[in-house]
Amino acid sequence: MENRALLAFVLSFAFFVFWGYFLSLIEDPKDNIQNQGEIAETQPGSKQKTKQSSPVTPGKTNSKQSYVEQEVVVTKPVKTFAGVEKKIVVDTGLMEIILSNRGGVIEKVLMKKYTEKGEPINVVEQIEGAQFPLTIFSSSDSLNETLQNAYYEVSAESIQLTESSPSQTLTLSLSDDTGLKVEKKITFTHNKFLMGVDAQVSAPALEGENVSYSILWGPGLGGNLVSHTDYFVFAGATTFINDERVETSPDDVSRVIEHKGNLTWTAFQNKYFAAALIPQEGVDFATTRKIDDQMYVGLKLKSVRSSATASMLLYVGTKEVFLLEEIGHKLNRLMDYGWLGNKFAFLVKPLLRVLQFFYDVFGNYGWAIIFLTIVIKVIFFPLTHKSFKSMKGLQKIQPYVKVIQERNKDNRQKMNEEMIELYKKHKVNPLGGCLPMLLQIPVFISLYHALFFSIELRGAPFMLWIKDLSVQDPYYVTPVLMGVTMFLQQKMTPSVGDPVQQKIMLMLPIVFTFLFVTFPAGLVIYWTINNLLTITQQYYIYKVAKDD
Repeated sequence: MENRALLAFVLSFAFFVFWGYFLSLIEDPKDNIQNQGEIAETQPGSKQKTKQSSPVTPGKTNSKQSYVEQEVVVTKPVKTFAGVEKKIVVDTGLMEIILSNRGGVIEKVLMKKYTEKGEPINVVEQIEGAQFPLTIFSSSDSLNETLQNAYYEVSAESIQLTESSPSQTLTLSLSDDTGLKVEKKITFTHNKFLMGVDAQVSAPALEGENVSYSILWGPGLGGNLVSHTDYFVFAGATTFINDERVETSPDDVSRVIEHKGNLTWTAFQNKYFAAALIPQEGVDFATTRKIDDQMYVGLKLKSVRSSATASMLLYVGTKEVFLLEEIGHKLNRLMDYGWLGNKFAFLVKPLLRVLQFFYDVFGNYGWAIIFLTIVIKVIFFPLTHKSFKSMKGLQKIQPYVKVIQERNKDNRQKMNEEMIELYKKHKVNPLGGCLPMLLQIPVFISLYHALFFSIELRGAPFMLWIKDLSVQDPYYVTPVLMGVTMFLQQKMTPSVGDPVQQKIMLMLPIVFTFLFVTFPAGLVIYWTINNLLTITQQYYIYKVAKDD
């Protein structure tokens, strides 16, 4: 029974590991999306859409959220604008934000604390010809040329925020001889990833066209560091609407998808970072769209006679669960641990708090993981002790079990009755080794996610050759040690199953060694230390406490 329990545990873990990858292979993108209507918005200077509608099939949306149009490419001359491009640098402490007065957009958001190849990570994708974040996108092709290419007047050349000057607003304004007036106000706060955005647009010359406007973030999101295990993580457009996450992959979008309902935010996200537009006032609904094969999320503004006024918040920063909860607006739902992981997500926060406590003590996340593992092992010591004692008891009565099985091989009812009597006589519970293991599975799954998704581990060194706990061991030392400790643990476990089952159990360390080769070093260290503590406990029960 105990070997079966252990087999069930490791197979459950293997199922958990491969579940996300398996879903990504079999998921059918053609969900319940129906043709909803027409849109006349076009991209300036390159594409003009017909009004022939055709259905789009996003993967995780509902039937109220989609439609798409056929596209006809029309080449148009590009209008030129007088002016000089200026770069406005805003230093908030946590970020350095670089804006351009051409289009009044954000060109770069540099995460000062997080680097890649020695340079701060930029979460704004740098794609030639793409629209930068905070672009105002209208349903008028000619108006878009002005909105996105004209040179805005700026209220400051640079902004440096400090504790004594914690907040400042940058104003970008535009007007021309047609009566067009545009104003963007962006309020930055010292050491905050959150900024306020207010926008006003008025185009009286196009009043009869009822022009609509959207504010976009895109294309996509930078700072996505791809690893072999990132099939667990959805990276892309995500909208939180009607208290549900709606994830939209590029294959789901042909033109534009509208997300209507009780909108909380729309965002791009990856494993560690997110950029979310949070509506405040003057917003109709959220959109996910493609422009020249690039993905954007946006907020559609309420417009009256080609004029619109709206306010929103823009979060650009890390996916730290405590930080997101502190900010509110249900941004913590940017964190998604998958179908299985979400069932035990309530355990992630206390585990992270303990991990942070030990980090504050030792100043090293490697040692913090080790001591967190020890704490978990101590908490579960009575359960595992009971499990090992049960295994030891079952091993002692194995000769009697075989006699009963041989004697009653043709009478299963009689065999079961005699087995129950045997268990009672020797005070052995056949489930005693199984249940304690099962109770530990939720904690392991939660700890796995706490370590796997924690940006704190990114770039965090341990010692010697381990320079980053969030990536795999470059020399595969820790996975091999993990496999060796798992093999020793298997050899020390009493053999009470059939020979085939025992051979399967002895093969598992090899399988898990190859599996863990691609895992973050922090996770492998946890598993290895846990195995060593288990071996110590087994040695005490089976070798030292012989008469217990």
